[in-house]
Amino acid sequence: MTPRLALCGLILAVCAFAAPQDTTGNRVVVPARNTSHPRVVNCSTSNGNITVKTYSGAEVIVEDGSTGANRPAANGMKRIRVPMRGLEVVEDDNVITIRNPAAGNNGMVISVPVETSLRLRSLSGEIRVNGVHGEVDVHTLNGNITLTNISGTVSADSQNGEVRVTMDRVDAGKPLAFSTFNGLVDLTLPPDFKSNLTVKTNHGAVFSDFDVMLGGATAVTQKNGSPDGRFRIRIDNVIRGAINGGGVDLTIRTFNGGVYIRKKK
Repeated sequence: MTPRLALCGLILAVCAFAAPQDTTGNRVVVPARNTSHPRVVNCSTSNGNITVKTYSGAEVIVEDGSTGANRPAANGMKRIRVPMRGLEVVEDDNVITIRNPAAGNNGMVISVPVETSLRLRSLSGEIRVNGVHGEVDVHTLNGNITLTNISGTVSADSQNGEVRVTMDRVDAGKPLAFSTFNGLVDLTLPPDFKSNLTVKTNHGAVFSDFDVMLGGATAVTQKNGSPDGRFRIRIDNVIRGAINGGGVDLTIRTFNGGVYIRKKK
């Protein structure tokens, strides 16, 4: 089999520079060409986990998520890695777009500088991020979201899965939003965190380490559809309040699951 045929499953498009420093079937390194502003990484996959971690380098490194590739099996056989088929990496003015329609069970591991903003999408798979400072926007249809030691601002949404987020610092003036349909939302925030809080959960309790100054319930007026045109008034099941006197907008929504707002120690 010719090398061209052997690599036909790997599509690598790197724009705005000649070639990546290191490209194999399991690893793509995107050099840092412009250090005047932070990187932005957009990553999407139809099937597979996405893991983002920080390191001290300046490049963005995309790898498959398999581990122990050379570990012997019980019968003494060794595993041979299969290249990430369908992988596409495009860089344009510090914006790196990564697409992998079928990342598989191992998913992708992306190593980035600390000062990086992220936009991550997976239809079926977990999303895990650790240590970044920037704007983090993540969504998965089926899978848990775990964001650890984040500084900046976060929007995280899972239709079926838990959302667990720990923030070291929150950028002032930028809203935070967390939601899931089936699963809990568990947030850990700095002790001096100030916010205007909105929480809605249809089937679950809400717990907080912070003292929350609650606002009044909101009355919603609706037509009841009767011939006489009467209106119905109901009380919306939304908690609104202020943490540490109010500040950035914090919105939390879950249909089936509890909400935990913890104070970072």
